[in-house]
Amino acid sequence: MSWQPGEALLFQQPDTATGLSYHCYFEPSDNQTINGYTWTMTPETPEQFTITATNSGVTLTADSLYGLFVPEFIDYRDGHKVLRVSDWPDLPPGKDLVEFRPSGISQREYTLSVTVTYTETDTDSGLEVEKTDSQSWRCVVIHDYSTGRDQLLEYMNASSH
Repeated sequence: MSWQPGEALLFQQPDTATGLSYHCYFEPSDNQTINGYTWTMTPETPEQFTITATNSGVTLTADSLYGLFVPEFIDYRDGHKVLRVSDWPDLPPGKDLVEFRPSGISQREYTLSVTVTYTETDTDSGLEVEKTDSQSWRCVVIHDYSTGRDQLLEYMNASSH
């Protein structure tokens, strides 16, 4: 009986990564039968992750990690006033950008904990006993600051046309 993957680090990816899929499962011995899996994530599971449990294990997927690192703020000029928004989608088009401050957080780390419930049959007596086992993996997302740079360039180019 062992857990897969065997390493404590499930993944380390930049926030520009797409199409992630990781499968965590318990490999039972011949006298063990899987009954089911449960999972928890700390801190709270980000909306970018989809985590599902089936009798074959727990799968974490993410189409994209975009949005895990939002800017600290974006200031823009509206007439004679300087206004502040917290993210690019909130910025009205065609405004003069005064200041953009990217997220000061360089990485986010999550812990995925998986528990398996299984039945173990004693090979001599034939008695069945329900047992559990747990394993945790680290999920690390590193902020790739080029995302903010690219959004800044995109906004500036769109505003200049």
